[in-house]
Amino acid sequence: MSYYYTSAQLNMSDRIAIETGICKGESFKKIAKRIGRHPSTVAHEVKTNRTIAKGHFFLGNDCKFVRSCFKTGLCDKACPYKCRACKGHDCREICDRYISTECRRPEKAPYVCNACGDKKLCHKTKYFYSAKYAEAAVTRRRSESRMGIRITDAQFEEMDKLITRCVKKGQPLTHIYAEHEQELPVCLRSLYNYIDAGEMTIKNIDLRRKTGYRQRKGKKSKKPFNQQYRDSFAA
Repeated sequence: MSYYYTSAQLNMSDRIAIETGICKGESFKKIAKRIGRHPSTVAHEVKTNRTIAKGHFFLGNDCKFVRSCFKTGLCDKACPYKCRACKGHDCREICDRYISTECRRPEKAPYVCNACGDKKLCHKTKYFYSAKYAEAAVTRRRSESRMGIRITDAQFEEMDKLITRCVKKGQPLTHIYAEHEQELPVCLRSLYNYIDAGEMTIKNIDLRRKTGYRQRKGKKSKKPFNQQYRDSFAA
């Protein structure tokens, strides 16, 4: 029987367990078994939500030869300035002698520097996993994904023109969607939502059938049986 499940998303307690395990130097398999997840889920969580601490390099350049390099004219032979200090071009992208001095340890498990013994004296770019910052990053992405229009401006403009033209001809929205479903990048419910939010050229008043609908009443919350009994007894 498998020791992991995949039905629920990671929560704050899971992320705290992951951070604690990483700081102790435990493997992803051991951490995953403790929280009931697959090791690949833990690895993906760490790589996706780790925090980056930019390193400090001479002139902001991580090249191995940056201190002894006096090359000029890589981008323009007439330029008299040293390429390592150029603000217009990044010499690392055009120089054939470029060798990075970045640490390669974060490229393999555990992908972070939490348990590294050299992190206090290291001036290179470091990666850390923090449960608090990971939870905040996930919450922010989830919130942003549910906001606004999730199609491109060109798609929205083309869809708006099509819907507006058909509505002005007197066609109902359901008929328009049935005829042009392959051309529309959203579902029928999303069209109504965009119109309700005032994002499109047409408004609710332009939809003939919708203006005749009565406003729906919210569901009444039913009281528990014991509360109903008390109310009837008090009356």
